[in-house]
Amino acid sequence: MRDDTRLTSRRERHKDQRRVKIIDAAYSLLREVGVDEISVKMIADRADVSAATVYNLFGSKGAVLAKVYERDFEGFAAEVAAAGAPSAIDAIFDSIRIAGDLYRNDPSFYRGMSIRNPRAEPELVVSVQSPRRAFWQTLLELAIGQGDLAADARTDLVSMAMLQLVGGAFGHWCADLITVDEMELQTGYGIARLLLGMARPSGRAKLQRRIAAIEASLSPGRAAPPAARAATCGPRNERTVGLIPARPDRG
Repeated sequence: MRDDTRLTSRRERHKDQRRVKIIDAAYSLLREVGVDEISVKMIADRADVSAATVYNLFGSKGAVLAKVYERDFEGFAAEVAAAGAPSAIDAIFDSIRIAGDLYRNDPSFYRGMSIRNPRAEPELVVSVQSPRRAFWQTLLELAIGQGDLAADARTDLVSMAMLQLVGGAFGHWCADLITVDEMELQTGYGIARLLLGMARPSGRAKLQRRIAAIEASLSPGRAAPPAARAATCGPRNERTVGLIPARPDRG
């Protein structure tokens, strides 16, 4: 009986190792071909396993990519928590800054994550959106508890609006229509304006300061200077932030 248990345990470890190899392979491929072009065969070849192994361990290409997005998001959320924002409203804008740093550091990977044909992967879209919407909703509920937002604010609807706003700006960046700096400022401005309507006095003051700084930096003919970016998005960490600090294919 003990030998059977050891054998089962060894098999599970080998399966886990193959799962990690497959996920890492998908990470690497996203920088080269993007999520819509990746195939199970490409993932299998990069991971040095058979396509049947990918299907046996994950069931579909979408399930592999869902794990990529999941690991990536968990690292992002950890970075936001580590930033130590003094309030939930500040954490919202820290999130925008941290995301911007990530996109600068690894633009090929994040552009590769953009799902251009959501109808082809509806389950993947849901698996990507759900934790991100919950992330925004949690911060909104914390802001209510801290007295910065009104108690009757519909966090379920506002978090969806935030998700759509952020996603729209991200899509424009992926299409090379705006820079990362512009994406940060435009996203920060949209979210600040969105939250202003449900803010209590303490939260209103925080949001109005950010709005004033962004409006000054986005005046016609003016580029956004570093000082304005710091004022609107909060202080930068001195170290380089990353969504996946220990990603195995990064040096």
